[in-house]
Amino acid sequence: MTQMLLLIAGLAIFSLFIGNVVGDLSDMTNLKSYLLVFGGTLICGFMAFPLKTFKGLLKSLHQVFRHDDKDNKTLLYEIETLAHVRWLYGIRELEKEGKRAGNHFLRKGIEFIVDDYPREEIDEIMDRDFDIYLSGKMAQVNILNTLAKLAPAIGFVGTIIGLISVLNNMQNPEEIGKGMSLALLTTLYGSLLSHFLFVPLAKKLSEYTRTECIQLSIIKEGVMAISDKRNPKVVSHHLQSYLTTHSLQDARSPDTLSPSGNLPEKSFFQRLLMKKETG
Repeated sequence: MTQMLLLIAGLAIFSLFIGNVVGDLSDMTNLKSYLLVFGGTLICGFMAFPLKTFKGLLKSLHQVFRHDDKDNKTLLYEIETLAHVRWLYGIRELEKEGKRAGNHFLRKGIEFIVDDYPREEIDEIMDRDFDIYLSGKMAQVNILNTLAKLAPAIGFVGTIIGLISVLNNMQNPEEIGKGMSLALLTTLYGSLLSHFLFVPLAKKLSEYTRTECIQLSIIKEGVMAISDKRNPKVVSHHLQSYLTTHSLQDARSPDTLSPSGNLPEKSFFQRLLMKKETG
């Protein structure tokens, strides 16, 4: 919500600034020029990348703007909870709690442990799945970077087409200025689409992917530690290096953290604490 408000405010300020400089925004709007640049850019993009990758890009952008920043505290809380269950109560309870984990890869890793996969095979499968997932994300970032390069080029082509039209109508001097103005609009639209849309989206998706890489690393190390049935405190101390601004103690406190995934409001570990307090 905050990002959307900032975006709207930025667009309003930018429009106000342009209006003060130009005087009349209608002089800078031309639907045909815009459709030429935007449509031409998308057509070239569809020729360069498969449609499936474009669908994945739209889905990823929806996730980027819908969700808040990645919460490593919550993820560490889930992993430590699962480590406690594995350490104290075994595979059967781990299977029940693993199905409630909020992250797909964490649930999948717990399934491998429950199904008694060898440690080396779990490591290999998770590495392969992570590589495939991240390569798909990087392909989506590459689409946006490519569109950012194509938009100014298509805009320049539109300008050339407009200039040709102007030169073919030199017998009417009154229309030359208007024709030149419309011809240059395509270059403007190409530059705006590139630097105000595609480049920012590529940077945002790239940063989102970087945070996902951190979470995937946390998940893999946590799953391998649970597979080895390591002490939950050892798992906790081993993974706390991934936290930057918050301490692991905050992440482990049921009173200060409300998990955001599919974990229930009172997880298995929390019920254990309640039993100890009432006992």
